[in-house]
Amino acid sequence: MERKEQTMTFYSPEVIKIKGDLRYQRPTLPTNQQSVSTQKRQQYVNEACTYIRMFCGSLSGFSVLLLACTSPLNLVQFLVNNNGLELKAGLWTLCYHELCWSHTPKPPYYLQYSRALFLISILFMLISLGLLLSSCRPAERMMSAELDLKVSMLSFCSAVSLLLCLNLFLAQVELYTKNAMEYEFLWTYYLSWCSEVLYICVGIISFLNFITFQFHPPDEGVSADLWQKSRLGIGPVPKTLSATAERSRSEMQFLSGRQEKLQNVRKGKLATTRL
Repeated sequence: MERKEQTMTFYSPEVIKIKGDLRYQRPTLPTNQQSVSTQKRQQYVNEACTYIRMFCGSLSGFSVLLLACTSPLNLVQFLVNNNGLELKAGLWTLCYHELCWSHTPKPPYYLQYSRALFLISILFMLISLGLLLSSCRPAERMMSAELDLKVSMLSFCSAVSLLLCLNLFLAQVELYTKNAMEYEFLWTYYLSWCSEVLYICVGIISFLNFITFQFHPPDEGVSADLWQKSRLGIGPVPKTLSATAERSRSEMQFLSGRQEKLQNVRKGKLATTRL
């Protein structure tokens, strides 16, 4: 027996066409007319700011850890022109050769200035990291936009200090390799420049977060006194009670009491009519 082929047809309903109007061809999707409440919107803004601060804190911690790991290593390699001897030195390490520098300060003091600026850069970044970590605790004062501005300024100051530090170290290297030696920077020196880029990124992100937080100030009608931990257990999430909810609750109590009074009055009238 021959099998009959099953054919499928698509149903296309007739559409009223208006001459000169092509809007009927455009599909319309259902839209949600319910707008987000102010309390919910403010909660989303606070959570976004908290997560951005956590991201900046992770970048700051990684950059500080990177500098701490590369600082005791050699940053530059020297090649003596006469005998081909290879020497290595760094910001805090010495090559113990007469052609290299020592810990004894000598003018123009490039090495000493470079070390001081390195410590200042680390100090600024540690303060910024402490502020970012403290903002994750349940404290109302840490949710202000001034925190992002402080972190941004500290990050930029740390980036400028590290930039001057690396440039002064370059001047120190060029000072000791004018005639007798040639130099070549190692990979640790370029990792220090990566920390410089991370400092600038933290400053820019924190400044953008500060600008965003200014355009979304906290709502006065929302009380942020009670706090609870988030799902991750790190960021603060406000447990708020809206003033409109309290008002609606009081109105419901008033209406229920009024209905009870009306029912009592009706019962009294019925009892009098029966008598």
